[in-house]
Amino acid sequence: MRTPATPPGASSPRRWLIAGLKLAVVAAVVWFVSQTVREAWRELARRELALSLAPALGAGAMIVLAQAPMAWFWRRTLVALGEPAPLGGAIKAFYLSQIGKYVPGKASVVLIRTERLLDAVRRDDHDAFEAACGRTVAAAVFYETLTHIAVGSLIAAALTVATVEGDPNTRLGLMALSLALAVACLTPTLPPVFSRLLKKVAKAPSSEVARERRRLTYGLSALGAVCAAVSWGLIGVVVWLSAVSVGAAGWGDFSRWPLWVLAAALPTVAGFVSLLPAGLVVREALSLVILAPALGEADALAVTIAVRLVWVVTELCVCGSLLASGAIGAARRVRSPSRKWP
Repeated sequence: MRTPATPPGASSPRRWLIAGLKLAVVAAVVWFVSQTVREAWRELARRELALSLAPALGAGAMIVLAQAPMAWFWRRTLVALGEPAPLGGAIKAFYLSQIGKYVPGKASVVLIRTERLLDAVRRDDHDAFEAACGRTVAAAVFYETLTHIAVGSLIAAALTVATVEGDPNTRLGLMALSLALAVACLTPTLPPVFSRLLKKVAKAPSSEVARERRRLTYGLSALGAVCAAVSWGLIGVVVWLSAVSVGAAGWGDFSRWPLWVLAAALPTVAGFVSLLPAGLVVREALSLVILAPALGEADALAVTIAVRLVWVVTELCVCGSLLASGAIGAARRVRSPSRKWP
C-alpha cells in the first residue's frame, strides 16, 4: 500500500527541528556578541572614522583577484560535468553572479550564471540546452561554493588556536565552530556523497548521475582545495588593506596575516551556513569577536565596516563594468550585422 504524499504546505518534525537549530545558532551568536557590539559603538562614536583611498582601492583590487581562482575552478567543474563552457563567458558569469548573493537564498547566483552561459553559448536546440545547462550550472555552483567554504572552515580551525587572543573559552568555542562547519561543508563535496545529493535534489536520471559521478573525481576535489586555499589567502590581504584604510593597522602589520585570514574565513563560512543574504549580521558579529581582542572594540568595528563597504562597492563596480561592456558589444554587433563574431 502506497503511503500518501505529504502535502506541499505540511512541515515535517525534522524540518521544524532544522529550523529550530538554525534559529538557536543565530540567537546564540547575537547574544554572545551583543555586549561587544554595544561597547564598540560607544567607542566608535568617540573617534572619527575616515577611509584612506589608496589601501581601500588596493583592497578592492585584491577582492577581484581573490575570486579568480574559484572562478577558474567553477569553469573547470563545468567542463568535468560535460559542459564545455567558454573560458571568457564562464568567468564573466561567475563575477556577475556575485551580486546574487545579496538576495535571500542561493537561487539567484545559479539563475544569473545560467543566463550568462546561455548568452555565451548559443545552440540550435536551445530549449534542451537550457534545461541541461541549468542542472549542470547548479551542480557546479554548489560544488565550487561548498569546496570554498569547506577549505575556509579547515583554515579557520587551524588558525584559531594560534591566532585568537583573549579568553581561552572564546578560542575553544571558535575552534569547535570551525570544525563543525568544516565537517558540515566538507562531507557534501566528497564525490560519492555529492552524486547522491545531486540525484536526490536535482531529480536527475540515474544514468546521468552515474556519468557525473565518474567525472567528479578526488583529483578535481584536490584542485578545488588548492584554488580555495589561494583564494582565502588573498582575502586575508583584503582584510589587512581594509584595516590600513581605517587606520586600525599599519603597512607593517602584514605580519599578522593569519589573523586577517581568520577574520575573513570563519565569519564568511558562518554567514554562508546562516543562509542570510551575504551572511549579513553573522559575518560582522563573528568578525568583531575575532578582531576585538587584538585591535580593540572600536578598531575591530571600523575594520568590519570597511571590509563590508569595500566588498559591496567592488562587486557593484565589477558587475556594472561587465554589463556596460556587454551592452557596448551588443550595440556594435547591431551596427555591424555583417561582421562575424565568435
